Amino acid sequence: MKFWREWFTPWRALMLLSLCVNVVLFTYVSVQWLRPGGFRAGAGVPLRMIERVAERLPAEDAEILWSIYRGKEAELAPLQAEYRLALMKAMKTAAQTNLDKAELDAAVKDARDKRVKIGDIVVSTFVEMLERISAKGRRQLVGGYFR
Repeated sequence: MKFWREWFTPWRALMLLSLCVNVVLFTYVSVQWLRPGGFRAGAGVPLRMIERVAERLPAEDAEILWSIYRGKEAELAPLQAEYRLALMKAMKTAAQTNLDKAELDAAVKDARDKRVKIGDIVVSTFVEMLERISAKGRRQLVGGYFR
């Protein structure tokens, strides 16, 4: 029992907990993406994010957001397809009987890099929207955070 007390430090417990949470999240995301119909066109996170923001804006400002997004959809679609393929590669690597850590790290980093590219386009969409919408729309979007 003495070995267990020496080995099991708070830092190691935290690392183990972190690992468990990551495995659970990875499994959840994998199951969501592998469901039938999980790869429908336009079902990606950017579209849902645009929908949520547009709901909080006045109609005129929401239309500005949608027009900006529609202008960037052609740029986003291939990036989302590349991200999905990279994510599938990471999941297939993780499912291998003999896990190759280096291959898994490379696959996860590749998927992350592709996801960052999508995020950059979404951020530029929001920045452009904020430059063009009304002051009322910006205040409504921020809500009561700065009151």
